[in-house]
Amino acid sequence: MITKEAVLDALRTVQEPELGDDLVSLDMIRDVEIDGDKVRFTLVLTTSFCPLGMEFQERCQEAVRRLPEVRNVTITVSDSETMDET
Repeated sequence: MITKEAVLDALRTVQEPELGDDLVSLDMIRDVEIDGDKVRFTLVLTTSFCPLGMEFQERCQEAVRRLPEVRNVTITVSDSETMDET
């Protein structure tokens, strides 16, 4: 069974190179949801123009897909300005 903690542990392997920490520790991963073999979460970028946005998405996708039971990963991308408004 896939757990939220397993997903977060997988995402802790994705580093933000400029800040030198992982995306989970930097609070860039939010709203993790698991439905059977499907995982959904929000990737919160520091700005909507983040040059590493696509790379982060790809690396997050790869990290979560390494979990044995995961068949589908859906990532919603937002930015901190938009998330702060909600």
